[in-house]
Amino acid sequence: MKKVFLSAFAMSLVLFSGNSLPDTDFQQEDFLGLESQVLPALVGSQQFSPQNLHEKSDWTVSEKQVQIDREPFRGQGNSLIPWDSIDANEWLSFEKWQVERNLKDQVPDWKFLLRQDRQSEHMGKVLQCRGKCEIFRGSRKAFVGHLSRIDEGDEFKTLEDSVAWIYLMDGSLVRVGPSTSLSFLEVNWSKSEVFQLIRLHQGHVFWHSRESKEYPTDIAPETDSFSLPLLVREANQANFERTLFKSQIDSGRTEEIAKLEETAASSQIKNLNELKIKNNSIAIPQSRLMLVAPNASIVARQSSFDFLFYPGGKSYFKKRTQNEGEEFSLHLRGYLATESQSLSEQAWYEVESNGRKFSKVDQVTGNLEITELITRRIKTFELAREIWIEKYTLPVVKFLDSAEQLAFQHGYYLWGNNLSRRFDFLVEYMRRMETTNLNSIDNLLKKLESNGEGHLVELDDRHYRSALNYYLMDIKNRFAASRTQVREMSDLQYYIWILRNGKRKN
Repeated sequence: MKKVFLSAFAMSLVLFSGNSLPDTDFQQEDFLGLESQVLPALVGSQQFSPQNLHEKSDWTVSEKQVQIDREPFRGQGNSLIPWDSIDANEWLSFEKWQVERNLKDQVPDWKFLLRQDRQSEHMGKVLQCRGKCEIFRGSRKAFVGHLSRIDEGDEFKTLEDSVAWIYLMDGSLVRVGPSTSLSFLEVNWSKSEVFQLIRLHQGHVFWHSRESKEYPTDIAPETDSFSLPLLVREANQANFERTLFKSQIDSGRTEEIAKLEETAASSQIKNLNELKIKNNSIAIPQSRLMLVAPNASIVARQSSFDFLFYPGGKSYFKKRTQNEGEEFSLHLRGYLATESQSLSEQAWYEVESNGRKFSKVDQVTGNLEITELITRRIKTFELAREIWIEKYTLPVVKFLDSAEQLAFQHGYYLWGNNLSRRFDFLVEYMRRMETTNLNSIDNLLKKLESNGEGHLVELDDRHYRSALNYYLMDIKNRFAASRTQVREMSDLQYYIWILRNGKRKN
């Protein structure tokens, strides 16, 4: 392989010198002999990557002068050549090669920087999708479901009457409502904080940061039953009902079966709190989010909130928690609107469509009240979160003391003090960019309106309609035979039931 590389190099010298090689008299051995004229000129510091390029004893390049390429990030290949998007004309351009070669010579660690720039870090996984969910990765689109990866740059979209729950690698949960589109732009890990940048194009999201405190005992039916059961089998209440039913039958305590649902709910919450205590023993970095919409941005630390936006209309949001040390602020639009608004009250607010003003909602409509209702009791999702924290997040946290191991084992770049500078830059950059985008969207909507094409500007029930209907029907049928028979299933039957009922409905 070394001879092929050097022979090609020698060939290029011959061609550029204006000499030609006769087709009839040319012999490979004569051409390979040119190596002896080329190799002695390699004196000084050379930027070769493979270690075996300096192994020959007759070469004048010492091992100390050779730049060894660093190990790729987790998930990257060894080659830095973008084979899937390469352009033949650019690839064969000598002028472009010269420019790139000069730049590489000026930056000794260009390979490491290039790998870092090209790395799309892993942001999270799909916990549940009911209906149809899509991911756009570059020009590629795919339907996704449980355990599908979400990486930096991915756009996630739910179709009509579809709902998704997404687990992020810092332990945060995101519920994506119907007809919603959002892009996962950045995740940046440091030893004390995980910062994430997400853009909401339209629709409704519920951001739910992890809390270390104990989950309250509330055995009332879960409100987002539309998304149940989860494919994380051990998190479902039905799993605890099965365990209790079997133990009661074996012990002859059949009179307790009537209270089985309440007992199972209590057992589920107990298991959740025990797992919380166990996961709290390892310090997980705080979660910090910048959620960007065209007419407003929310910056939240250790906080949960709802946010709704549809193009051409207002935004609505509500802070849902009151935790010690949390941060919750609003950034409006305008090239000179540099001030942020810190909010502590748990109330609904609305932002004007132009992003210049916001105000508290005096009379909360039913559409907003039901939006909050849907995620009021979600103990199964909380338990699934703790299970996945132990499985996916804690292994990452254990490598936060070693930047190299974090990169090689999990594919993350470890940020230091520059993370705060990155945040400050994004606050300014996103405000300016979204102000320009908002003006463009406004012009587009005006043209559509003049052509008689309507667009959604008013808040309606499309973001909760399917979930509310399913919740009400679930309460009505909670003691139906189709529900109660699950507790009597074997492990195999329960697994099949989960597969049938836990995947998308449409």
